[in-house]
Amino acid sequence: MNIELRHLRYFTAVAEEASFTGAARRMHVAQQVLSAQVRQLEETLGVQLLERTSKGVVLTPAGAAFLEAAKDTLASLDRAVAAARNAARAVRGELAVGLSVAAGGELPTALLAAFQQAEPEVEVRLRTFELDQPAAGLLDHSTDVSFVRPPVAAPGIRIRKLAEEPRVFVLPSGHPLAARPSLTMADVAGLPWIVAEDATDGSHPTRWRDEWLVRPRPRGDQPIIGAAARTIDEWRELVVAGRGISLCPASAEIYYARPGLAFVRADGVPPTALCAAWRAGDTNPVVHCFVELVTAQARAASTGSGPGAAGAHGPGERDRHEHDPYEHDPQQQARSTAASAIRRSSSAVSAPATPMAPATWPSASTGRPPPISASPARPANEATAAPSDSMAE
Repeated sequence: MNIELRHLRYFTAVAEEASFTGAARRMHVAQQVLSAQVRQLEETLGVQLLERTSKGVVLTPAGAAFLEAAKDTLASLDRAVAAARNAARAVRGELAVGLSVAAGGELPTALLAAFQQAEPEVEVRLRTFELDQPAAGLLDHSTDVSFVRPPVAAPGIRIRKLAEEPRVFVLPSGHPLAARPSLTMADVAGLPWIVAEDATDGSHPTRWRDEWLVRPRPRGDQPIIGAAARTIDEWRELVVAGRGISLCPASAEIYYARPGLAFVRADGVPPTALCAAWRAGDTNPVVHCFVELVTAQARAASTGSGPGAAGAHGPGERDRHEHDPYEHDPQQQARSTAASAIRRSSSAVSAPATPMAPATWPSASTGRPPPISASPARPANEATAAPSDSMAE
């Protein structure tokens, strides 16, 4: 069976445009050429994929099934091409750091500043990623390491928990429940939800979305989807418009607050974590240096201890089966002295171009910010359980 990429691209274009004329224009080829290629594809498969009608082109049942697989194949190829190109552009001494918009805050900003102070020769490039990209650039190699909120349900990704915080409900300010001091999942049963759009970066399409829907639910009820958002701005506008409610990190109340939004403490809902994520088996010493340093700094920030107490390895998981290039590196202890940088630099370093929510949040009951909670110290060879999976399945 000789099916080529052009067959898939031409067929997908016709299916999406519902027109051979529109597809030919989109693909910049003659309509006769495109028609011949689609006919050749149908002959190769031995099934009719498209039905020509007076109103245009419609998919047959076989065509609808094939379209979904064709799109997945093309998307996987595009990611593979991007990964190859990004890997070819990789330069020693550079570090591409991804930031999920759901993971932004004062803590990632301070951790980045501490790393730059400890390793000034490393050029750090920061990229932000929307709600439909939970792996934050790791799968197409556009980033080397990322700040994320789990789960990152993708093969070959490791995560290490840096800190955690409670979640809060987000409602329209005029909603009858918005005046409550706290809410439970039972209180909001039957209300529609605003969700993140399905993942488009190669992660499991709905795993991250379902985490914020608290799905599956203990009582077995099914959430009602009111609308889906790709960006934080879309998410806020949909909630304000009354299309549904949502959960978010409590720290979002400071940065993402706006007229029309109400944030209410969520009782009985598990907290969310801020994690560092990287590709399993990555032997780049800069990546390992970054992960170890930010882990130590996150613990130092949460305990208020000095550089010595931060330790060389910090909290989080360690792959027991991979050699750690810093296990016996005398410079690693020196790097841990950068813990104090988090206090010196967090107030002096300007935030990146994309604003990020602070990592402390006001308590819904007292109005005072509680401390960030980081993972306790563990032996170097002991894995730390992440909120979902330490290695995404």
